[in-house]
Amino acid sequence: MSKLNFLKKTTSPLRASALIAGLAISMLSGCSYLEPYKAPLVQGNVMTQESIQLLQEGLTKSQVRELLGPPMGEHPFNPQHWEYTYYSSIENAQNKEHSLQLVLDFDKDNLLKSWKETEQSVQLKKDDSWLGLGWF
Repeated sequence: MSKLNFLKKTTSPLRASALIAGLAISMLSGCSYLEPYKAPLVQGNVMTQESIQLLQEGLTKSQVRELLGPPMGEHPFNPQHWEYTYYSSIENAQNKEHSLQLVLDFDKDNLLKSWKETEQSVQLKKDDSWLGLGWF
């Protein structure tokens, strides 16, 4: 007896369809446990507390640029006004999303005059739809 005839005799259509159905159900049920990977989002200038604490009145623009990097926003009509923005969705011990805004003002001699730091927690809208498509 050939191998093909042996397989035909031992494998009934009912058994094969049950095997295919069981395999399909197990594969489909596995999809409900999967979540797509969401990469952490970091935008803007990474500003550490140490670099912000080093700010002091009288620093030049180039010294500030060395401490914090290039500004995110420079006012087009007032070049003495710089803004730095930082946002992170990386989870840490304090909060989930973190946002920091730093506003710097320089005097007419391009020396740092004042700065204001605003820190806030940001809550993004959670998208629980299928693959983020909004279909279901």
